[in-house]
Amino acid sequence: MTRLAAALALTLLTPACADAQRPPRRAAAAPVPSVLQTRVDSLVGASIRSRVFPAAAVAIGRAGQAAPVVLKAYGTFTYVSPERVTVDTPFDMASLTKVIATTTVAARFMDRGLLDLDAPLARYLPALDTIPAKRRITVRQVMTHSAGLRPFIPFYLRGIVTRDGILKAILDDSLVYTPGTASRYSDFGYILLGLALEHIGGAPLDELARREVFVPLGMTHSTFRPVGAMPDAATVVPTEFDSIYRRRLVQGEVHDETAWTLGGVSGHAGLFSTARDAGKFAAMLLAGGRLPDGTVYLRPETMRLLSTREGSVSGSTRAVGWDTKSDTGYSSGGTKTSRSAFGHTGFTGTSLWVDPAQGFYVVLLTNRVYPTRDNSRIGPVRSRIADLASDAFRR
Repeated sequence: MTRLAAALALTLLTPACADAQRPPRRAAAAPVPSVLQTRVDSLVGASIRSRVFPAAAVAIGRAGQAAPVVLKAYGTFTYVSPERVTVDTPFDMASLTKVIATTTVAARFMDRGLLDLDAPLARYLPALDTIPAKRRITVRQVMTHSAGLRPFIPFYLRGIVTRDGILKAILDDSLVYTPGTASRYSDFGYILLGLALEHIGGAPLDELARREVFVPLGMTHSTFRPVGAMPDAATVVPTEFDSIYRRRLVQGEVHDETAWTLGGVSGHAGLFSTARDAGKFAAMLLAGGRLPDGTVYLRPETMRLLSTREGSVSGSTRAVGWDTKSDTGYSSGGTKTSRSAFGHTGFTGTSLWVDPAQGFYVVLLTNRVYPTRDNSRIGPVRSRIADLASDAFRR
């Protein structure tokens, strides 16, 4: 049995996991935060020792409680480096960019009547209006990954290594299915959505995210990192050693090759954030779109769109922007979260899940792609940490 498997088994066999079989008075003997912290420490520590990732940070919170129940960092930047991670150390959020930045900016624009979910994306991105097959794709289809767009292309392997070249290739690319008939996760849709939001907001996406998301939520350590414009790379958790394209350790610049070629700012990837900041964002979602002072940040009807399975495509688990828990098989949101849970993951080893019914959120940030992306062992850790939170907070 591997160390990680042993740790997973240990968290299942500890006395607290048998609480459901005991009288309530004995089950409540240890405070929830203490028990949960111990179990998270055990799981993440074993994962680091088993080289699932060298660095991690966790934020877990519960409804009605301002401060996270768990907020802790683990490990060092790499397996051999002395730099220790803190809860304010930035991680490459990868595709959490889609939901924390791009989806939220879109939601804010929807609340102001600036963006119509059922309008053609071409209304806000005129370049699409010249392409007959794509001019009727709706914003909703893009945000539920049902727009018929290809998931991605490794452009750098095809010699397409300029921003203009990538955007032309995306616009010229053929649809791979009829929009609205299927759901296939696509970076292309969110790249185009990011451009549309820039057109609506009259500013670059990183500025829109700062104005609409980071400042209102007090996310002081969250930012995009434009290529060549951010000097403090050494303060950021590294991701992969890129032996093909950039031929160096990727640190302080976006891991995703397409986002990097686009300049580091894109609707699908490019955000860097911390456990503390991501916890603030997740707390807003758990509070139904309200800020700690009670201010309505996102309208209730908008929150329902973001958190509820959209349903127009049979078999799809997608809400608007976010994903919901699969009815069968593996879920990064765990096995014990409720049917109302919604969340998202990022390729670098990040994840964020919110369970309104059980009243908690869980954020896991890692650099599981160090030193190589050929490490796919993050899955059970994501699921298990969500289950630990569910065990602690199930009502």
